[in-house]
Amino acid sequence: MKEQTPGYFDKKYIWIVVLIFIGLGGILYANTLAVPFYFDDIANVRENIHIRTGEISLSSLWQAGTDSLIRTRPLANISFALNFALHRYHVAGYHLVNIFIHILTGIFLSLLFQTILQSPALADRYKSHARVVALAAAAYWFANPVHTQTVTYIVQRMNGMATLFYACSLWLFLRGRMATDGRPAWPWLTGAALTGLLALASKEIAVTLPFMMFLAEWYFIHDLDRGWLKRRIPHILALLAFVILITLLLLGGNPLQGLLSGYAQRDFTLTERLLTELRVVVYYLGLLLYPAPSRLNLDYDFPLSHSLLSPPTTIASGAVLLLLLITAVLLAKRARLYSFAVLWFLGNLFIESSVVPLEIIFEHRTYLPSMFVALLVITTGYRFIRQPRLAVGVLVATLCLFSFWTVSRNTLWRDPVLLWTDCATKSPNKSRPHNNLSVALREKGLWEQAFAESQTALRLNPQSLRGQVNLGNLYSDKKMWQQAEAAYRQVLLQKPDYAEVYVSLGNIYAAQKKLAQAAGFFQKALALDPDSVRARTNLASILAYQGRTQEAIVEFEKARALSPGNNDILFNLGLAYERQGRYAEAVRAFAEAVYANPTDKQAAAKLDATKRKLETGR
Repeated sequence: MKEQTPGYFDKKYIWIVVLIFIGLGGILYANTLAVPFYFDDIANVRENIHIRTGEISLSSLWQAGTDSLIRTRPLANISFALNFALHRYHVAGYHLVNIFIHILTGIFLSLLFQTILQSPALADRYKSHARVVALAAAAYWFANPVHTQTVTYIVQRMNGMATLFYACSLWLFLRGRMATDGRPAWPWLTGAALTGLLALASKEIAVTLPFMMFLAEWYFIHDLDRGWLKRRIPHILALLAFVILITLLLLGGNPLQGLLSGYAQRDFTLTERLLTELRVVVYYLGLLLYPAPSRLNLDYDFPLSHSLLSPPTTIASGAVLLLLLITAVLLAKRARLYSFAVLWFLGNLFIESSVVPLEIIFEHRTYLPSMFVALLVITTGYRFIRQPRLAVGVLVATLCLFSFWTVSRNTLWRDPVLLWTDCATKSPNKSRPHNNLSVALREKGLWEQAFAESQTALRLNPQSLRGQVNLGNLYSDKKMWQQAEAAYRQVLLQKPDYAEVYVSLGNIYAAQKKLAQAAGFFQKALALDPDSVRARTNLASILAYQGRTQEAIVEFEKARALSPGNNDILFNLGLAYERQGRYAEAVRAFAEAVYANPTDKQAAAKLDATKRKLETGR
């Protein structure tokens, strides 16, 4: 296939690229469609009332985007709202969107790589092989099992969307700056600006995009011309001011206070985080090159660095990173891709691996930074493996190994017990994986194993609120009411405003038919959290049981507004309307319940029976 200039669209080639990534995406992630909600999925998706819209409208989407837990990521929040509107909490739809985003990212990444390899600085070196090398590098990145955390973990769509638009924006920008076929550059540059804004609306990591645009233009179009750089100093200063402004807007009015308050919630200091991240970044680099599933972990127990010599690998990691940075600067002319890949990798880790008080390590943070590492790996192989058959063989073998590892890793994600067992095994001294494993075992009815893991979690962290709540839930399962109440009240000693604990206490008393006390706890929960669906639904059930039907209907209606499409709420609301002889409202509620869960035979039977009552008036 004859190589074309960067400004030329070869539709046949693009279709080949699209089909390759669709096929590869299907192979790698077809087994993720039933992966349940995990971890931050709960707060950002499953329990996010702002995405629960019964209809798609501008006002509801705006509310989802701006009122959700992370307000600085409106585009990702809106995508979750669209998922909910289309298929509620059926996880397959959420995963299909994540896989589609990953496929699109692979496609645009191959186009970005091709454009760079055909740039003035590299065109002579790669000549007619730019497309092949670009496609191989994008496939290598695409199949890497370290990216399962971004693709398979639903909430990390935020990370995936930001990276997709980031790569697309940079590609459009370079195409516009390299346009030499007489066509205007402004459509490309306008597209770059729009997709850049979409990246920033997905996740804050996109704030580095303007710098990478500038760096890519200087490296690959202007051949590191210092004269060009000097002439752009005013532009650089304006760019810096813009990025600082955006950063301040994202961090709020007082970023220093925000940082300090963030560390008050952590078990490490700012200094400890900065030192530890030296080792984390080196670990990320090793993980990208050797991403065996045995090295992957959703919940790392990464030891903190307390000084440069504690542990000694801290100063060693710092030296490695400094050496990479120095050689990237010194070899910029002779080793253009190496230099840019190092600056891209470190620059795109800067936000999440510096002073921001985030958790120490997560694999999804490598999704964007790893892109040019993949290109560097493939171009290094292109340079040193001169036999085409051997090069193809090595690439195919690597992709097969990565694919096998990716599918294997996704198999763990399908089963919470398997995934949290994996985490607890790899982080044996961390409380959270053991507690999450206990929750997963409890949901499968494996009470004894769940109790054992709960005890382990509380031994490792006796102050864990989630651990105490889970212990109370386990006791409740066995109707050990006194022990359950003691566990819940232990939580309230540390956090008196924990609304969901009052719901759990209410459930204990409701199970013992102490309805007045139970209602009191539910009302206390609602005073603390008016959006608690559990509290409102349970209070409504008590009111219905007591014959206070109209009051129950009011509470059920509020619960339905908080959780549209909730089958249980709709069914009980239908029963309450039927009890009052309001058959038309009952039919609507039962119909919605059947729509929400077509397999609910009880709701279907009540729908038919109530329709007959409505028709006969009896």
